[in-house]
Amino acid sequence: MPDFHALADALYRLDAGFSAPEVQGIATAVLVHDRSHPPQQWLGRVLRGDTMDYHWQETSRMLLALYRQIADQLNDGSLAFDLLLPPEQGGLPERAQGLQQWCQGFAYGIALSGLRSLEDLPADSREWVQDVIRIGAAGELATDNEDESETALMELEEFLRIGVLMMNEEVQPVRGRVSMEGAQP
Repeated sequence: MPDFHALADALYRLDAGFSAPEVQGIATAVLVHDRSHPPQQWLGRVLRGDTMDYHWQETSRMLLALYRQIADQLNDGSLAFDLLLPPEQGGLPERAQGLQQWCQGFAYGIALSGLRSLEDLPADSREWVQDVIRIGAAGELATDNEDESETALMELEEFLRIGVLMMNEEVQPVRGRVSMEGAQP
């Protein structure tokens, strides 16, 4: 996974209009719906500017590495998927905002993916996507009670991570054996 701050800085430097969590959310939605979606097409939606500019090239390399990593995670059958969110040192409000940005990016990515209607999704995936859209549109998440908020944020992160894997399997089943490495009997 690219370093969160390095990618965030690179996107900011180019005035990309998307945060690091948003670009991962967009890429994830596109790949969950269409595993063969061309990375250059996705890149053209999230990154604008002069392709000859050094910063554009550096950022595009980081974004394409992120895209490949997401594709690899969704296709390897190990049930591993990581959200690109601000690190814990960033504080609870920043992490909650990052989670909402990821959800907003995912909603945008679903629109870019070629999906004509949420009704075209299997019922569980459709319900999960609707929840993701609601989280992204919820406004500022309350972080007053730090312990409760920390627990809620961790539960939302896991809800998103598992939901991505569930939707990926429902929409585009992984071919081959699922790795049960580290599984307890």
